[in-house]
Amino acid sequence: MTLSELPINKPARICFLPDNFTLSAQLIEQGFALKTDISLAHKAPFNGPLAFYLHGTKMCLPREIANQIKIELLNT
Repeated sequence: MTLSELPINKPARICFLPDNFTLSAQLIEQGFALKTDISLAHKAPFNGPLAFYLHGTKMCLPREIANQIKIELLNT
């Protein structure tokens, strides 16, 4: 499953970042690191960006990048 497929308010954990080294480095700097707990806060309409909660803050990503980040759902 990818970040763009995550249902709203479902907890998940990042398990794979994009193959592009530069993009992965930028994501890690923003807090989107491996084994980070994350949940979807909001989906903008018309294929707009997605807002996620991680590390106690809300961060946005374009859908094209969220499609490249693999996650695993957490049991709650």
